[in-house]
Amino acid sequence: MLDFFLMLGAGMLTGFLIGLTGMGGGALMTPFLLTVMKFNPVLAVGTDLVFAAVTKVIGGLGHHHESKVSVKPVLWMAVGSIPASFLGSQFILRQQENRHLIDEFLPTLLGWTLVIVSVIILARVFRFLGPKKESQVRYPPPWALIVIGALGGALVGMTSIGGGTVIMALLLLFFSMPLNYMVGLDVMHGALLAIISAASYVLAGQTNFMAVGTLLIGSLPGVWLGAKVVHRINLLLVRGILGLLVLGAGIHLLLGGGGH
Repeated sequence: MLDFFLMLGAGMLTGFLIGLTGMGGGALMTPFLLTVMKFNPVLAVGTDLVFAAVTKVIGGLGHHHESKVSVKPVLWMAVGSIPASFLGSQFILRQQENRHLIDEFLPTLLGWTLVIVSVIILARVFRFLGPKKESQVRYPPPWALIVIGALGGALVGMTSIGGGTVIMALLLLFFSMPLNYMVGLDVMHGALLAIISAASYVLAGQTNFMAVGTLLIGSLPGVWLGAKVVHRINLLLVRGILGLLVLGAGIHLLLGGGGH
């Protein structure tokens, strides 16, 4: 029963953060499943991807109406990300017999991904990354969208995290677009990528559907609540706290918190 309420709370908190900032889903959920619920690393990734797919599809529909993102850049990004995520997930699923690799390599990869993601979040909080001024708008060409998509896709396929935040960071570093357009592009592409990545793990039987259901019961009202209060909360403060949480989760995994 305690497990049920822990998952409900984790789902609600994660949903709330996604509704509020558009990020932080996998970066908090996978470490939670690994370290608190003691899931096998592959099962944690598969469960988080299915949870993320449903949450992001709902968020993506909202953003499609709000930000008027055209489908073309989403599809260019998917050209890189979908094959890369498929290869990443197949690599992890093929290694299941290799206990050393799964118990050591996967938490370490997760840990480093989380540390990088947290540095990106904190860099955006302190304005090291991101639009200083919106004077010159530079949209990425198709080849850049494919490359950025491939990097994010490979990470998502292997760890379930980093797709949204890492893709956002690369877009922010090299291009200058209206922020609502960028978030819309990121969320719509993230929904598509999560569905494709989740499919590999579902077909391999590496998803705990009871856990997904419980997490969604918490996350869907959380997403709604986050979107409602977004104008009343200091977003920089929330992102700063999120960055520190993600950094803590990454360090915890690197120090062996995910081991069995």
